[in-house]
Amino acid sequence: MKSPLRDLILTTLEESGAWCSGEDLAARLGVSRAAVSKHVNGLRAGGHAIEAATRRGYRLLARRDELNGAFLAASLRTRIFGKNDWHILEETTSTSHDAVRLANQGAAEGCVILAERQTQGRGRKGHAWISLPRGLQFSVLLRPQARTWDAGLLTGLGALAVARAVEKHTGLAPYFKPPNDVHINGRKLAGVLVETGLRGEEPDWAVIGIGCNVNALPEDFPADERLEDGRCRFTSILAESGRGVSRVLLLASILECLEDFYQRMQRGEIRSK
Repeated sequence: MKSPLRDLILTTLEESGAWCSGEDLAARLGVSRAAVSKHVNGLRAGGHAIEAATRRGYRLLARRDELNGAFLAASLRTRIFGKNDWHILEETTSTSHDAVRLANQGAAEGCVILAERQTQGRGRKGHAWISLPRGLQFSVLLRPQARTWDAGLLTGLGALAVARAVEKHTGLAPYFKPPNDVHINGRKLAGVLVETGLRGEEPDWAVIGIGCNVNALPEDFPADERLEDGRCRFTSILAESGRGVSRVLLLASILECLEDFYQRMQRGEIRSK
């Protein structure tokens, strides 16, 4: 059930754009500080990135933006990817599992499967991909015709598409770390996994799965994933830039970059070494 007071706190934090003390919020809204704390925790549980600090109060870093199919399709400037077939899920085992199933059922190229959470997200060599709050987990179905492609090439193109899209929206400088990661400042921002299927000796389908940490807070990262210097080996756009970005617009940019690379690969302009 929606709470008018909770919505009012969110609006107040958004309009402020700065730190708001619990005392000031309580006085402004005519409630106790305990009530403010309770509703802020509810907003955080609902997916909004709200920072809390002693003697400073609360600060909104990023709203939870809804992954709405109509809005996503309207934001795209692609010709194929995401134009005709979206599958937007609250939770699934793996978007790539879903995409492979759809591929074998004859789904068309460009189908996009997107989920808020994956319970069995996978990385390379069987490693798990942890779905952090306010991130992007999606897969795209491809029907490659060119003979000058392989899974490694598609993986690299997916990573470069993520890096370019993030740079466009943030000014950060992510980079492709072979074989399948995107890093910023030595920490993992995104991962790419490609699966392929053949019909005889000819390519039938490829699924490119991408997971990207977008608006995750530092406390969202697993405590047991540490580098030698004590930092978490994962990072997010929010953790690196200090501000949130629209997942919808970022996803649109990733798909646009990926489609451009893919079409160039199909024309033979990008080849495996």
